[in-house]
Formats: sequence, C-alpha cells, structure tokens
Amino acid sequence: MPTDKINILLVDDDALLRDGLRSLLEKEAFTKIVFEAVNKESCLAMLSEHTIHVILLDIRLKESSGVEILHVLKSREQCPKIIVVTGLEGKELIVNLLKYGVDGIVFKLDGYKEIINTINQTLKLGHHFPEKILEIIKTFSHQWKQVPSVILTFQEKELLRAIEKGLTTKEIANSLKMSESTTETYRIRLLKKIGVPNTASLLAFAYRNGLL
Repeated sequence: MPTDKINILLVDDDALLRDGLRSLLEKEAFTKIVFEAVNKESCLAMLSEHTIHVILLDIRLKESSGVEILHVLKSREQCPKIIVVTGLEGKELIVNLLKYGVDGIVFKLDGYKEIINTINQTLKLGHHFPEKILEIIKTFSHQWKQVPSVILTFQEKELLRAIEKGLTTKEIANSLKMSESTTETYRIRLLKKIGVPNTASLLAFAYRNGLL
C-alpha cells in the first residue's frame, strides 16, 4: 500500500453521487486521481488501464451486483483494497461481503466523514469495520456457513424479477421460455437456496439484500 498519494476508483451507477463524492475526495491530501466505473466491465477495464489502490464499491448496481464484482476482484492474484459504500443493511448481505473478503464497509447514512475514516484506517491497518458490523460478526460467528449466498445466476435473477412483478407461474413460464413445471422447480430451488419458506419471504430477502 502506498505511503503517499493514492488512486481511488468509484464504482457506482449514480452519476450525481459519483460527481459529489469525486469532488470531495479530490480535495483530500491522500488523493492522487479519482477514477470512475459504473459496472463490472468498466471496473475491470479501469483496473487493467490504471494502478488503483482503493475501490469504493456500491452494491446496488443496475447492470451487475456489487457482490459479484467483489467476488471477481478478490479471486484475482492482486487486488486493491475494497471498501463497500452502501445504503443496504441486510445482515445476510453483510456476512456475504465479509465472506468474500471486503476490507471495509461504510453505510451511506453514516456520511462522508466515515468514508474518509474508513479509507484512512484501511490504509493504516489493512481493514476497518464500524461497531455495527462487528456486532453482526459476533452474532453470526457460530452460523457463518449457513448464511445464504446473495449471488444469483442470471436465470435466478430473471425468475426473481418475474415474481416481483406478481406474474403467475404460467406467465413466468412464457416469459422465461420454459414449461410451467420447470418454472415451479426453479422457484422451489430458489426458495431452498435462500432458505426461506415462501414467496413473500423471498421478496423480503431480495429487497433487504439489494437483489431487487
């Protein structure tokens, strides 16, 4: 990790938020250049073209999940420090972020000062998590492996979106171009994967963890 100025990559599809955050970060003494990306493809492109020291990663993205991006980046041989900046507080999401090796988590409601504090602490110590994250770690420490994944396949995402629209099994089958029996089988598998008993619980899980 550099001892002087750093390059930061903002990964967020909200242009207004990126503009505001970039203008603030550019005033910080530790900032060299602030780069921007809106999805997984542009994030990976930036990493191939520039030296990035810290990534500020949003989770709820239109084209690709921030959790999926984190998973891809952490599987690489070399990876910048990744700090998730999110408005989501689903406990399953937080555990998944920790499982995939995120270096810091900031809730958007905690404000810009907490983002700067997390960057500074991560550069100094290698990671930083606020008290509420430490409480989640403590709560789930004995059931870490049982927390369901928040990464879905393309087909699972399409099924979830169709369920959100309130479509019938027949309508979902037509939309996904599969039989009604196959559609129902996929729905049951998704419920089992998430570990919920019914569609209402499935939707609640999805909203809580940024899957919809």
